[in-house]
Amino acid sequence: MSTDLKYFNSLIDRFKKLKILVIGDLMLDIFIYGTVERISPEAPVPVVDVKEEVLMPGGAANVAVNLKALGVDVFLCGIVGKDNNGNILEQLLVERGVNNHFLIDDGRMTSTKTRIVAHSQQMVRFDKEEKHKLRKKDTKRIIDYLKDVKDDLDAIIVSDYGKGVITKYLIEQLVENFSDKIITVDPKIENFYYYRKVTSLTPNNKEASQATNIKIEDEDSLIKCGQYILSKLEAESLLITRGAEGMTVFLNDEFRHIPAVAKEVYDVTGAGDTVISVFTSALAAGGNFVDAAILSNAAAGIVVGKVGTATTTTDELKENLPMLLKKMVGV
Repeated sequence: MSTDLKYFNSLIDRFKKLKILVIGDLMLDIFIYGTVERISPEAPVPVVDVKEEVLMPGGAANVAVNLKALGVDVFLCGIVGKDNNGNILEQLLVERGVNNHFLIDDGRMTSTKTRIVAHSQQMVRFDKEEKHKLRKKDTKRIIDYLKDVKDDLDAIIVSDYGKGVITKYLIEQLVENFSDKIITVDPKIENFYYYRKVTSLTPNNKEASQATNIKIEDEDSLIKCGQYILSKLEAESLLITRGAEGMTVFLNDEFRHIPAVAKEVYDVTGAGDTVISVFTSALAAGGNFVDAAILSNAAAGIVVGKVGTATTTTDELKENLPMLLKKMVGV
């Protein structure tokens, strides 16, 4: 593990030379912001006076946006419905400079999450989505596309939100055909044991506990859980994100705790997307697993202090890094 600020800045500087592909479940995030001053006379619920509506790429698309904000050249592959929200999502990504490769499925709607936010607090969320697994012929089309762009890629991120794009067959094909590439996974609990022999996974505490039936209550149970996942999935590393407790990196029989560094937490929406984006970019730029985790922890500390599906930039990361690094490793 390095404690050299110049070294970390050099990793960040190399992000702009990277090409990373994201594959996963695409979503449209809608944020409706307003204020509450009264309770409805129709039911005991608050009345939100809407002031603003913001549409943003979500799910795997938010991972792509995070990467683009870091200066990475991004390829995005996933599926949308033949509907207006799919068109909106594609346009939002085009505006951000993401290279899109969308499959259009007449038989499903574009996954959409709508959040009502008042006074910086999310009050309710409602989802429109379908979760049926992608047909094998469509998965083969995705694999064919990945093979076409393989030589251009430095890494692949699998962003699994459990909406059907990520299947066991897809992961097997990725591992078989792209073993020379960094493959990282933001996992979903129901697919957890699909991800054998990938480079790294980034589950949170809850996902790791549910996948192993080991309740994480202290350091001993955390270590037992992490080592079990590494052994079972034969991954090179594992990064368990632990909220206010920070993160823990596992490498075979070794582990490293990294403390949380957020000043204030306003919204954790999309924080996992930021973590895997920075973690993967740092690995692809030549960093080791612990140093990549330190950078991703710093980035997470920045985005949870923002409201909504937030990202960070390389300039913002470098500006905050001296203070955040000192909190994490004492330099």
